[in-house]
Amino acid sequence: MNINMALTNLPFCSPPHLHRCTSLTLTRSTTKPTLSVTNCLSLEEPFTASISKLSVGQDLPPNYGDWLPKPDLDNRRRAGILLHPTSFRGPYGIGDLGQEAFRFIDWLHQSGCSLWQVLPLVPPGRKANEEGSPYSGQDANCGNTLLISLEDLVKDGLLENNELPEPIHAERVNFSLVADLKDPLITKAAERLISSEGELKTQLESFRRDPNISSWLEDAAYFAAIDDSLNTISWYNWPEPLRNRHLAALEEIYQQKRHFVRS
Repeated sequence: MNINMALTNLPFCSPPHLHRCTSLTLTRSTTKPTLSVTNCLSLEEPFTASISKLSVGQDLPPNYGDWLPKPDLDNRRRAGILLHPTSFRGPYGIGDLGQEAFRFIDWLHQSGCSLWQVLPLVPPGRKANEEGSPYSGQDANCGNTLLISLEDLVKDGLLENNELPEPIHAERVNFSLVADLKDPLITKAAERLISSEGELKTQLESFRRDPNISSWLEDAAYFAAIDDSLNTISWYNWPEPLRNRHLAALEEIYQQKRHFVRS
């Protein structure tokens, strides 16, 4: 087997082994590998001392591989696919992060792919003309609850099988229809989780106490509650007391949307 490595002026020919090489050829016969070097300049230790003792056709020592540049695994070429989870097959008019997502990950691994690129996973735009766009998201920190698998909520004991809706078959996602179908069930599951005891509740409380989460969680809940109450395109169209976070205005929203904020 012949392996030709053209190393002319490449960055990885820098010290400690080579400053500059024109060609380095490794040849493996049926017995032992040999080395031929053409026009190698400015060789440094330990490469110089080792290679100066060799001639063309001479057997290489067992550690000859240590002389060669080591590949940088962080900069290796990789392959992947751009696929947003909403594009998976789903029983309720939209793809989610349930069984199909795990099947896709398995397929990526089997195909030799190591990257999965998605669009923003934030709550999608639900106002007029936004049509569920992940680029019209309500909040940069929160996730899209429509991507929660209802079947996984059944496995977690937060929903019952008989509470699942009839399947919807659609070529395109109708976000209004999907939201009307899934939002009440996800809210019901959230309420059961909050009032439950056990490992899932422990994980929820740990999540809420995490400083990286608690620093934005309450503000995100208020923002979503206000946005749900007002028919405006952007927050700067809110009434001035809400826009500038007057305590009395926030308290009024909390009283009106307490259930929404707490869940």
